[in-house]
Amino acid sequence: MKKYEDKKVYYHTYNTLFGEMFFASIDEGLCMVSFMDGNIEKQFRWLKKYFREDNIIKKNTEKNIKAYRQLEEYFSGKRKDFDLNIHLLGTTFQKQVWNILGNIKFGKVWTYKAVAEELGDTNKCRAVGGAIGKNPISVIIPCHRVIGSNGKLTGFSAPDGILLKKRLLDLEKKHNL
Repeated sequence: MKKYEDKKVYYHTYNTLFGEMFFASIDEGLCMVSFMDGNIEKQFRWLKKYFREDNIIKKNTEKNIKAYRQLEEYFSGKRKDFDLNIHLLGTTFQKQVWNILGNIKFGKVWTYKAVAEELGDTNKCRAVGGAIGKNPISVIIPCHRVIGSNGKLTGFSAPDGILLKKRLLDLEKKHNL
């Protein structure tokens, strides 16, 4: 049985200043925001881990619209923080990592090691990287702000990966005055 067997999840796609994005929400809050590569299957596969397929409904909800509007403000340099209800779907460890990412301020970067230190175990850098790679709420949970210990941009599970990560960090650098 899926965790949210009887719950409906509502999704919609939007064209943003940074490309096409997928938004999904349930009554409790936003549960997925991801960049798309023109194919919705990746997002559906993830949602089907938690919800019955017949409960995945295309509908423009207020939660999705609010998230889209706030992201557009962020992409245009007019917003640094998000004011959204979020409902994280993942393992306990993943949620711990994603909650730590929420502490990384606009325009700042942390290393995977710094995130592991925040968890209390510097030996968990790889596990931290794995959890970050599965972040279901891109940009809003700022996984793009995590870089390698050598200062290099590493992994970003979105179309155009590292290039998109660089664009997001450059945007924050430009507007972090």
